[in-house]
Amino acid sequence: MRLPRCWGVSTAERLTLLLATVVAAATAACATGGTTPMLEPIDDQLVQVGTELRLELRASDADGDALDFSFAADVPGIHDRAALTRSPAGTGVFRWTPMAADVGLWHFDFVASDGAVETTLPVAIEVRSAVGAMSAPVFRAPLGSGTTLDLGQRQCAEVAIAVDDPDSTDVVLAEEEPRIEGAVLDAPGGVAATWRWCPSQAQANADDRFPLTLSADDGANPKTLKSYLIVLRRPGRPDCPGAAPTVEHTPADAATLVGLTVDARIRDDRGLKRAPLFYYATTPPADPPDLARMTQLSMLLIDGDMTDGVWAADVPNPVATAAAGTTADLYYVIVADDDDDAAGRCDHSAQAPARGTYQMRVTNPGGHGDADLCAACTASIQCGDGDLCVRVGAAGGGYCLEACAGDADCPAGTTCSPDAVTAIDGGRARQCVPTAGTCSAAPACSDDAFEDNDSRAQAASAPPLAPDLYEATSCPRPGIGGDDEDWYPIVVDADATVTLELSGSAASDLDLGLYDSAGGLVAASTSLSSTEAITTCLDAGTYFVRVHAYGAAANEYLLQYRRSPGRCDAVCRDDAAEPDDRADQARVVDASYQSTGDAICAGDDDWYQLYVFNGDRIRADLTFTQTRPDQDLDFHFYNVAGNDLTPCSEAAPSTCSAGNGQSADSDEHFENPITAGCALGCLYYLVVRGYAGSSNSYDIRIEVP
Repeated sequence: MRLPRCWGVSTAERLTLLLATVVAAATAACATGGTTPMLEPIDDQLVQVGTELRLELRASDADGDALDFSFAADVPGIHDRAALTRSPAGTGVFRWTPMAADVGLWHFDFVASDGAVETTLPVAIEVRSAVGAMSAPVFRAPLGSGTTLDLGQRQCAEVAIAVDDPDSTDVVLAEEEPRIEGAVLDAPGGVAATWRWCPSQAQANADDRFPLTLSADDGANPKTLKSYLIVLRRPGRPDCPGAAPTVEHTPADAATLVGLTVDARIRDDRGLKRAPLFYYATTPPADPPDLARMTQLSMLLIDGDMTDGVWAADVPNPVATAAAGTTADLYYVIVADDDDDAAGRCDHSAQAPARGTYQMRVTNPGGHGDADLCAACTASIQCGDGDLCVRVGAAGGGYCLEACAGDADCPAGTTCSPDAVTAIDGGRARQCVPTAGTCSAAPACSDDAFEDNDSRAQAASAPPLAPDLYEATSCPRPGIGGDDEDWYPIVVDADATVTLELSGSAASDLDLGLYDSAGGLVAASTSLSSTEAITTCLDAGTYFVRVHAYGAAANEYLLQYRRSPGRCDAVCRDDAAEPDDRADQARVVDASYQSTGDAICAGDDDWYQLYVFNGDRIRADLTFTQTRPDQDLDFHFYNVAGNDLTPCSEAAPSTCSAGNGQSADSDEHFENPITAGCALGCLYYLVVRGYAGSSNSYDIRIEVP
C-alpha cells in the first residue's frame, strides 16, 4: 500500500500518515495471508548540485518473499535522471545527481513490495547550489592533491587537516569511503584534525598509491570533500629489469596572472603505469629535496601515450593577488614511475632533475587575466573583465565564471544565475554557472549493481561471487573525480585452480589483482590495456578480486571467474635437511655439492658451510621459478664472525646486487674468489634467504674448484 503524496505536509506529519498506512497494510496482509515488508528508516537528506546522492534501502519480509523497490517524487523528470537498482545483497540502491534546476526541497516516497503488499518510506531531500556557497567549510590544509611517504626515511604518514567556516566553529571532519585500512583520524572537534597511517607490509607490497577522501560537515551545508593521494615510495633495487623513464623539460619564466601550466615529455621503453607526480614549493627546498615537504600534484596526459607523452601540471599562480611587477620563484620536481616487473614491485622511478629542483620566476604583469570559463583560479583578477572566481562543486575549488545578464549570454551547458553569486574574494554579480553544478564533471556513468565496492572493507559484507561471467562498470569516483576501484569477494572451500579474465575498453586502463583476506597481494595482471588474466592455485579461504582503473573515464567490462578443484602444490613445506637455519646447523659443502627439492619458508634460512683456501673460487647457482613477489630468493655470503658480506633487505634494497645472487627475478648465480687471508683455510657460509619474507622451492649447485 502506497502512502498518499501529501507534498504540502511536514515530514513528521507524513510519518504519522505512514504509521496509519502500515496498520492498514498489515490488515491487508492478514487478508492475503502474507506479512508486510519492513523498510529501515532513512534520515532526511541534504545534497549539493553536481554531487551524487546514494541511498541504500534495507528491507525485510517475515515470509522471506523477494522484494522489489520503486520510488516516486515531485521532482520534474526525476525518473530520467535517477535510478533505483537492486544490489546482489538484496538491498535497493538509489542514485541521483541533482542539477542546477533541482535546487529546492523535494519529497520522495521509497517503496518496498513483495508483490502483494507494499510499504512506503517518505524522505525529504533538499538540494542546494554548488556555486558560491560561501557559508560552506573550505579546506585550507592539506594543500595540493596528495603527499608522498618515503618508506626509506619514515614508516608513517601524518596529514594535518584544517578548514575555514565563516559561520561555524565546530565542523565534523571525517574520512569517507573507501577508507584506507589501518588509518586513524584524530578529530577532537573544532576545525582541525590529524590523519595518521602506518602502512602494513602487505599494503606496501600490494600497491603504492592510496586515495584518501576527507569531508567537512558543518550541518548547514552539504559536505565539502577533499581528495588527497597518499603515495608510498620505497628504495629501489639496482637490478630491476627494463630501463627507467626519461623526463625532458626546460624551465621557462612566465609573466602572467592566470594559473601556471608546466609540461614535460616523458618516455619509457615499456610504458608508464601511473600519471607522473609534480612537486612544488615557493621557498628553496633542501638538496636533495624532501618530497613530503613539497606540495604534490598529479600530472595530466595532454598529448601522446604512456610510452611517449606530454604531461602537464596546473600550478596556482603565486603572484596572482600581488601588486603589478611582483615576482616569485617556483621550485619543482617531476617524478615518473614505470611497471617493468609484472610479478612484483621491482620497478623504476625517475626524478627530474637528478639533483636539486627546477626553478622558474613568475611575474605579475598587471591588468586582468583572461582565463576561460571553468578554468581553475584563486582570484577574480585572473578571470575576464567582469568575470568572477567562484567556488564550484563539492571540493569548493575556485573556477572562473562569465558575467551575464540572461541565459542568452551563456554558452551551452551553463545558465545565467537568477541572483548574484559571491566570488571567493568578495565580488558579487550574476554569472554563467554550469548546469551540472561542477566544472570538473566526469562523463555520465551509471554504476553497476555491485556498488558500493570501492574497497576491500566494503566488499567484505557483499555476497561472494560464484564462478560465472559478470558484466560491470568502472565509473570515476563521483563528486571529486579520480580513478575507480571495484572489489569482489570469492570463497574457495578447498584447494582449487582459479582463473580470472578481465576484458574492458580502451577508455581507461583496467588492471586485475587477487588478494588474500588480509589484503596481501597474491597475483596481479597489469598490462597497459584493459585485457588481463590471472591463473593460480588457491588454498581454502576468502579472497578478493580487485579491478582498478587508471584514468577517470567510464569503462564497461566483463569479468570471467572460473574454478576447478585440485590440490595446490605445497610451496612452503620444509625440506628434509632441516634444521639448517643457523651457522651451527649448516650443511657441509665439499668441492662439489648439488641438491634438489629444497625449500625456504617465510622467515627461514638455509645455511651451507664452505672451507676454502687462497686461490679457490666459490660458484653457486640457485634454480627456482618466481611468478609472484613473495617467491623471490637470494644468496647471502657470511664470514665465520657472522657478518653478512652481501647485505640485501627490504629496508635497504639498494644494497642488493644481481652479481651477488640477489636479482629480482627467477634463478640466482653467485661467484666469489678467495684471494688472500686463507692460506691455512677459512670458514664461510653461503645462505639462501627469502627476500622480504618470500618462500619458494629451489634446487642448488655449489662448486669450489
